[in-house]
Amino acid sequence: MVIFIPVQLSLFVVIRDANIATARANIDEALQVTADVFFKSLAQHRDSLLSKVRALSSDYAFKPVANTNEHKTVLSTLISYQQRVDADVMLLLSMQGNIIADTSHPQLTTEPFYLPHLIEQASNSEYGEADSIAFIDNKPYLLVAVPLFSPEPSHWIVMGFLLTDDFALNLQKTTKSDVSILFGSKLASSGNYQWQQLASTLPGGIRQLSEQALTSQASFHQDHNVNQHFNKNFDLSLAGQSYVSVVVPIKSENEEYFIALLQRSLAQALVPYENLHFIVAFGFLVALILLIIGGNFIARKITEPVTVLAQGAEKIEQGHYDLTIEVNQKDELGQLAQRFNAMAKGLAERAKVRSLLGKVVSPAIAEQLLNKGVELGGEEREVTILFSDIRNFTCLCETHNAKEMITLLNQLLTRLSKIIDGHHGVIDKYIGDAVMALFGVPIKDDLQAQNSVLAALAMQQKLVTINQELTANNLVEIGLGIGINTAQVIAGNMGSATRLNYTVIGDGVNVSSRLEGLTKYYGVSILVTQATKEQCKDILFQEIDTVRVKGKKEGLTIYKPLGAIDDCSVQELEQVAVFDKVLLFYKEQNWQSALALLSPLKEQYVSTRYYQIYLDRLQAKQGEEFDKHWDGIFTHFEK
Repeated sequence: MVIFIPVQLSLFVVIRDANIATARANIDEALQVTADVFFKSLAQHRDSLLSKVRALSSDYAFKPVANTNEHKTVLSTLISYQQRVDADVMLLLSMQGNIIADTSHPQLTTEPFYLPHLIEQASNSEYGEADSIAFIDNKPYLLVAVPLFSPEPSHWIVMGFLLTDDFALNLQKTTKSDVSILFGSKLASSGNYQWQQLASTLPGGIRQLSEQALTSQASFHQDHNVNQHFNKNFDLSLAGQSYVSVVVPIKSENEEYFIALLQRSLAQALVPYENLHFIVAFGFLVALILLIIGGNFIARKITEPVTVLAQGAEKIEQGHYDLTIEVNQKDELGQLAQRFNAMAKGLAERAKVRSLLGKVVSPAIAEQLLNKGVELGGEEREVTILFSDIRNFTCLCETHNAKEMITLLNQLLTRLSKIIDGHHGVIDKYIGDAVMALFGVPIKDDLQAQNSVLAALAMQQKLVTINQELTANNLVEIGLGIGINTAQVIAGNMGSATRLNYTVIGDGVNVSSRLEGLTKYYGVSILVTQATKEQCKDILFQEIDTVRVKGKKEGLTIYKPLGAIDDCSVQELEQVAVFDKVLLFYKEQNWQSALALLSPLKEQYVSTRYYQIYLDRLQAKQGEEFDKHWDGIFTHFEK
């Protein structure tokens, strides 16, 4: 169907376009014939008028009447002759161009002729005759002028034929084309041409539309030479129908034009081709139906087993590996079903291994081991290490048996581990009631430091709920100390060839462990290093101290995370700012200024342990002189 439908539609479009092109060619030819017939008919009417006027000019009975120049007599004679020859207007003029009698204006006499250009044209012609199209009382006439010889030229005889709808209808009967006669004049205000319908075969409503459409036609605006667009076909839209049109000039003078607008409806021209379009469309529909029925019948043997396979694949995607596909065919699809069942069995065994492995190590590490294989070795990576330790758990152990403690510990570690997993962390190992977690391995995480700090804050928040539950069960509340450090370490599979452990090693791991121990000393729940803080742009930190931990010679600035900056209160921000000033004065050995800021802070926040630590330090430093070798680093000799 993908091939058949476009081909058939393309064929239909080609046939339709060919028919339209043929119809247009026929219209072009017909309009050319109409133009020839139009000018022949106009010439016949002109010649008829000339023969009638010449006959009157040679009439010996008319000459004496004309020479009397008597208005009533001449007018009566002209009216009689006009009725006899079926003319629409007749005039007798003096050689000077004054009206003697006018059948269209019986009251006029001795006045100058209102169409002097006709007499001027006749006077300048070789035979003294002239013809023209002009308006009389806003009506278009085909006029001729012939001199009256008595025997010398003594008068002008003018006879006219009114151009009416009947004239256009007679042409339509002969040519089957719509014929309109229009007069156009250039507007002084805009320079565009305004067209007036004089006679037409078009219905009344469309007749007015043709005037507007021709007026708005870009080819007949002031920017164009109108003469260049005569005798050229163009499309004109009238009442939603497209008319192929051509404008032929009849007369032009002083930027005024009498034109004939010859038209044929494109829709009517395409009527003979509609049957062909219908046959092609019907054939296309029948072929499409047969294709659908036949294709559906033939394809059913393929689609049914494929559907079964697809349903099986969907179940496997959902983790249901214990299924068997049944396809009762011995062709390629039957062989595919057998391979599919073998694949499902293999996936079931792999899922069982992953499930067991995922309970021993982190799911992310288990996935890496399954995908990359189990090999000894490691690589240098930037990792964020989190150490957490449960406080007061020993007190709980003293009042409960081992089974109860293991159950309680498993519940606590499950809830804390879930938070770590939710922040893209990986549990490296459980060390009694302590947890070592990694962020940034084995899967790279650009937000590893921030995720680790947010995980630590969430663990402390969860601890509130855990203590409420412990209190409700008459158990001792517990605490949680967390140390976080970001550093370059070696990450990989380590151990022996028969027993591996994916972990990290390096000095950065020891620093994280030391920070966890310092949380108890400073009375805070979380401590992080400078390296971790610098990667957490959205978290507010309070600097705590610059320390030298056991086993290290260099100082290490440590911080306490307070939470997301946008969530911190104004009071917290002010507290951080004041203590930062205390630390600044402390590092500058300005003991008195530091003490002056810290004392009211300690009185307001009595339970803050590190305030008391600094208060004791400052009080001990009172009276000491400035020591240029003092670096402000506090050395811890215990873990």
